[in-house]
Amino acid sequence: MTKRTVLLALCLPLACAQAAATDSACPPATVGVSDLGYSSYQDGDVIRGISIDVVEELQRRSGCKLSVLWYPRSRLYAQFFSGQLGLTGASLRTPERDRYGTLLPYTYSRFELVLLNREAGKFHSLAEFVERSTARLNVIRGIFYNAAIQAQFDRLQQQGRLEYVNDFGVVFRKILAGRAEGTLAPLTIHMQNQRQFGLVGQMSATTVAEAPRTLLGLYVSNKVPPEVLQRYANALRSIVADGSIQKFYEHYLDADAMQRLYLDGPREILDALPPPR
Repeated sequence: MTKRTVLLALCLPLACAQAAATDSACPPATVGVSDLGYSSYQDGDVIRGISIDVVEELQRRSGCKLSVLWYPRSRLYAQFFSGQLGLTGASLRTPERDRYGTLLPYTYSRFELVLLNREAGKFHSLAEFVERSTARLNVIRGIFYNAAIQAQFDRLQQQGRLEYVNDFGVVFRKILAGRAEGTLAPLTIHMQNQRQFGLVGQMSATTVAEAPRTLLGLYVSNKVPPEVLQRYANALRSIVADGSIQKFYEHYLDADAMQRLYLDGPREILDALPPPR
């Protein structure tokens, strides 16, 4: 896939003045994003999505100039680990990523089991799905799955019911072609792909015990100066605290999806961010 660059140039005079005033104290940085449904997706030559909305607002509030680069998921973290990226969008926390950067959370995420309606059942866990269904899943390589999820994936693979592919576009094309019956994906991803591929109303999603809700955010490289990291953290805290992040999500998700994500508000996110300074 060809890499595309989108410069997040804001027209607000205040934002431009802030950027000019703080350029030496807050050097420009690049944010890497990839195909993640409503978090980040390509609309022709334009990159859109919640991550882009967050980065634009982060730039405005921090006064730090940011640009966005598009990568295949399999390359994104290789670029981050090699120091080619200052930040990554829409990331889950992992021990490996922690060695190279700091996670600044701004929202929640949760994997859901998504199946064609004819295969859907009352599965409370992936273990139940493995034992009580014959449906096949396609999932994405290069995404971090916790140990409980991976254990069930290994069981499915032994049964010939699991295949790893490169991106969610491939997953949903294969579902349309009858070569798979479902996937495991966050709601921001599966809802966008269901709409894109005309599958709305034909699939059902359910939460499973092996996939608890977790924090999602921007990874900031260890190469970014601590004072700049704090500037990012302060800006993200304000974006979460004043409800802006939920307004971004409301542009893409329905009320039911918002309830699943923000049932008890943003307190866990705020507690996980560095204290303001």
